[in-house]
This record gives sequence, C-alpha cells and structure tokens, in this order.
Amino acid sequence: MKVGTFMTNESFSILIIDDDKDVADALGVILERQGYRTKIVHNGQDAIDASKKSNYNVALIDIMLPDISGIDLLKRLNEGVPRIRKIIVTGHATLENAVKAVNLGADAYLMKPVSPNVLLRTIKQQLKKQDQEILVLQKKVKMYIDNVIDERIKRIKSGILD
Repeated sequence: MKVGTFMTNESFSILIIDDDKDVADALGVILERQGYRTKIVHNGQDAIDASKKSNYNVALIDIMLPDISGIDLLKRLNEGVPRIRKIIVTGHATLENAVKAVNLGADAYLMKPVSPNVLLRTIKQQLKKQDQEILVLQKKVKMYIDNVIDERIKRIKSGILD
C-alpha cells in the first residue's frame, strides 16, 4: 500500500462486528457500494480470529456481542501495521461506555442508527489519521536507518570495521 497519496476505497479493508445480522449486512452494503472491502463477523471471538488472519484498516464494533463486550474487544483485536482504527457503533450508548471505550482505544464512537453519511465521513477521517500515523512511522524508520548508516560510515572512515 502506497502511503501519502490518493488511494481508492478498494485499498481499504473494514471488519464489521455486530451480532445483529441485518445491521451488519446493511453496514456491509453501504461500505461495499463505496468500494470498501468488508468482512462481517457476529461475535467477538470471530473478530479476534479474523484480526489475526488479516490486517484491517478499520473495525466497526458493536458493544453488545454474545460472547464478549465490544469494549473488551477493543484491547483484544490483533494490531497489525497499519494500526487498526476502531469505531464503536452502538445502540446502547451511555456516557460511561463512551468514556471507557475511548480510554481503551476506540478512535470514534457512533450511535445507532447511524446515518450513512456520518458513518462514511467518520471512516474517511479515521483512514486519514491512519495515513498520518504511517507517515510518522516511516519518517522514524528512515531517521533510524540514516543514523545507522552515518554511524557505520564514521566507523569505516576511522578504521574501525565490524
């Protein structure tokens, strides 16, 4: 994936985690019509397994799942590179849940029913933040490599070889 340039939605993969099949399917249709690649799962364990098998750019997480709360799932999803952006999408919104979700790593919090425009705008914002994180990481890696090379050149010039 090339970073920092215009990318089409087909470049992005979204994991939808919702025990309500109709809601999950509706979210999938909305996102697929915009060109996103999606995977739908209906419980926390399937989400954990899916996150270990593939890297997703975004996870849409319902709070009320049959086997684990979406809040607890936030810290159990496998982190890849780039770091998955986690968006809570819930019909059981409370201030306590929102605060807990943000403290445990949620990048956004949406209440059901969520309008398609709000959902798509939130996903685009999160993908932009993800892109910025990748650029920062790339700069850090480049600085590290440049420092290692500079140090190696200094050692070679001073006659100290590895």
